[in-house]
Amino acid sequence: MKYSDLNVLTLAELQALQADVEKAIEQKQQQAQVIDQIKAMALENGITFESVLNELQGSVRKSGAAKSKSAPQYFNPEDPSQTWTGKGRKPKWIEEALHNGADLEDFRIKS
Repeated sequence: MKYSDLNVLTLAELQALQADVEKAIEQKQQQAQVIDQIKAMALENGITFESVLNELQGSVRKSGAAKSKSAPQYFNPEDPSQTWTGKGRKPKWIEEALHNGADLEDFRIKS
């Protein structure tokens, strides 16, 4: 990108442009930091960043209506706040338990 037209701007216009550029850079840096934090949180919880994006995109419909969420089908007995609908990638705690010989049905929520 070439900015040869900058020579025609006044000092005040250049300073205003500089302030706008600095603000835009700061916003982009903040966005990148948030994305990095979300990626790290997803990784720590055994899910992909792409699945987080898909979930976010799926929750906003063009009509503006919220997407209904699936009810959880499985829970972590060691931390009942951790649940899984049974759709998408298995959470890390399920993967580890299955790897250690557990049966998926051991985690099913009984209704």
